[in-house]
Amino acid sequence: MIEFDEPRRRAPYETMVPLINVVFLLLIFFLLAGTMQPSDPVNVNLPAGQISDKNARLPAPIYLEKDGFVWLGKNMVPPELSGLLVKDYLKKQGTDRVAIKADKDAPADSLLTLMEGLRQAGVKQVTLETSQAQ
Repeated sequence: MIEFDEPRRRAPYETMVPLINVVFLLLIFFLLAGTMQPSDPVNVNLPAGQISDKNARLPAPIYLEKDGFVWLGKNMVPPELSGLLVKDYLKKQGTDRVAIKADKDAPADSLLTLMEGLRQAGVKQVTLETSQAQ
């Protein structure tokens, strides 16, 4: 008579714990590494814009607060003096282009004074940043 080997006993169920662990580790990795962006040093509420230009690189940010003061890097100055100080700021940044991040409640005369100072300083391109409208 021929004797056959007994078939191996299988576990009653396949465990999925290692797969779940790997999926959660990948989820945590992509959450941390995916969309990290440094926060702006000054809190301004941008006005809503109509055109989205995500390909433009905006090298030297200038912030305009709702009380009318201008931030050049870490220095806060009144808009009347910003034109005089922007040359040194742009030399440190190594560019002749700026991006103005103005609060939507900022006074228009402060923005115009700032832009006139930028023109006198020889800035080649000025970009006004807005947030995307919903």
